[in-house]
Amino acid sequence: MDKDRFEKLKKQEASVVRSLLKKQNEMLGQSLLHLDHLIYLQKNISLMSMADISKTLADKLPYILFIRYFSLFLFDKSKKVLRLACHNHPDLKEELVLRPRDSEIMNEAIARGSYILEPDFSKSRFFQREKNPLFEHNFFITIPLMIENEIIGVLNLNDNEKGYFNVTDLDFFLNVSEFISLSISNAQSFEKAERLSVTDGLTGLSNRQHLEALLMSEILRSRRYRTPLSLVMMDVDYFKSVNDTFGHQEGDEVLTGVASIIKKLCRSQDVAARYGGEEFLLILPETNGLGARTIAERVREEVENHRFNHEGKTHSVTISCGIAEINNEENQSVASLIGVADAALYRAKESGRNQTILGGVNEIH
Repeated sequence: MDKDRFEKLKKQEASVVRSLLKKQNEMLGQSLLHLDHLIYLQKNISLMSMADISKTLADKLPYILFIRYFSLFLFDKSKKVLRLACHNHPDLKEELVLRPRDSEIMNEAIARGSYILEPDFSKSRFFQREKNPLFEHNFFITIPLMIENEIIGVLNLNDNEKGYFNVTDLDFFLNVSEFISLSISNAQSFEKAERLSVTDGLTGLSNRQHLEALLMSEILRSRRYRTPLSLVMMDVDYFKSVNDTFGHQEGDEVLTGVASIIKKLCRSQDVAARYGGEEFLLILPETNGLGARTIAERVREEVENHRFNHEGKTHSVTISCGIAEINNEENQSVASLIGVADAALYRAKESGRNQTILGGVNEIH
């Protein structure tokens, strides 16, 4: 090999090495930047509530991932739907709810349990509409959010400032999605534990302990502002015969059905609770005894007219109601209010059931 040829090859090799080193430095710099952004995200959403996580992601995620648009849907296992949790799309409706099959790409990502990357979504088999003028670059990524192989949501990402998308970006997106999944799962577990501590597991109403604390608070408020306050105690009539005739599972269905009617007819300021067994309590702030009787009667009549289905046959139940109203001389404590309501309920039961009695007044309608 002549000297000139040798020198030329040496220069070519040196040029290639310099190029590789430059690319490696750029990749290292990008990796360090990704790490910095991941730490930033961890500081911002770790141990937050779901509402705070959604708000923070809406504000910070485009910056952290270097993308223009994203949407995050949470998967509701009980109803098998995807609920929009947060996004920065200008054309998405708030509180959007989709069935997985409404979005073919999200449905497939959920079924596969793996991300789907489309470098040019307009040429993808998933593309069904006209090209969105908001998107300058057409890559689209759908990432299922998972904890221990269980789907908790879906993250959609598209478009960026760079004009291209590479493997390093994808790896970073997947790392971030894992952390988002963990943060959401922790937030949901914590919020579920909080709900269970104050709610009845079967009906979803407040439990007895929580109700008594709320009732004490309402009594104090009623005293301070001299506003009326009433309490309604309700009991499902002949509930034992429901269990004996149809079984305990149908008995649970009856309790959840009655609870649903109570929740439907409650006002925003009212508090409904399962007091124990087949008994329910309603706290009615700023409501006198006569007003409480009107509300109780609405619930009683709705329950009476409701039909429960069991193995192809229908049946119905009724409830009895007793009311206590706070006053300046008596009924000033949790125990006394509940005692008066319970005594009125007992009179309603003894007088034939399926009726409402106001404590201290023997009126049956």
